[in-house]
Amino acid sequence: MTASNDSQSTIFWDWLRSLFSSNGQQRLGGEEDRWGVVVTVSVLLSFILWLSLTLDESHTRQVQLPVQVVETPEGKALAEVPPSSVRAQVTGSRFDLIRLLYSPPAIKVNGSTGQVNVKEQVQLSDVQVRSVTPSSFTVKLEPTQSRRVPVRSRVGIDLAAGYKLIDDPQLRPDSVRVQGAQSIVSNINAWPTDSTTVTDLQDTVRVQVPLADTLNRLVETSTDAVTLVARAGRFSEETKKVKVRVVGVPSGQDVVALQPPSIRIRYSVLFKQLFEARRSTDFFATVSYDQIRSDTTGYVTPRVHVPSDFIIRDVTPVPSRLRYYTFLSEE
Repeated sequence: MTASNDSQSTIFWDWLRSLFSSNGQQRLGGEEDRWGVVVTVSVLLSFILWLSLTLDESHTRQVQLPVQVVETPEGKALAEVPPSSVRAQVTGSRFDLIRLLYSPPAIKVNGSTGQVNVKEQVQLSDVQVRSVTPSSFTVKLEPTQSRRVPVRSRVGIDLAAGYKLIDDPQLRPDSVRVQGAQSIVSNINAWPTDSTTVTDLQDTVRVQVPLADTLNRLVETSTDAVTLVARAGRFSEETKKVKVRVVGVPSGQDVVALQPPSIRIRYSVLFKQLFEARRSTDFFATVSYDQIRSDTTGYVTPRVHVPSDFIIRDVTPVPSRLRYYTFLSEE
């Protein structure tokens, strides 16, 4: 193997000398070609020589090293977030520093010691550690607590034109178990999801939504994501005219007349239930006698009733207020 390497080296240097000799002119096809190759090889060799010398030089610089707390006592949890990284001043060759800069190793510390001497934990090969900032930090621990809290959705629903939600979006599961330091967990009333939006909803959709990690490194959750189920349907706007009834009038009391005596009920119904809803007789409106007795404005608001076996939204009485008149009852 050594003889082969020596032979290849001899061939390379013989070829290089031929570039600078007059005999190499014919093999390269001309003076300009020869000097072009000479310049290229010279620049390449100079760059390689400069690079090898530069990478071997010793330099000092600062690097960021991530910190991981790898162990806590049983029944204890972190009550404060420890430093996520430390700044180390190291000395080494430029090549080793570049490698350290782009692939820094995590500094693993034992959380059961209370006071952590960071410099003692920094073990780096090929470079010399001169200083670490911060040089130490305190790991604050508390008894562990676990409890179940509801999940709070931060998912926006963007419906397609003409579509409405059939019911409120559901989260599955709708609660999550959290575990961490007692002072932190006891103040958690709900755990939020990430903020996101479901766009152009026209049907039933099931979306995996990650839970927010606002207390990352302090609190653990029983799951990292929940499933959002949202149902939407195409709705059609309809109106139905009904007579308004006055209910709850005691026997022998004054007669009450409304103006106007009828109203239109404006509503949106799921499109596939449109024709059944049109035939329904369960639309009606009422005004209670107690409303009239307690009123001081001369107007009352009718109470609208719609069938419960249809998916109906945005129910509005038109007009929204009625004038009333009382007449002495005839005995």
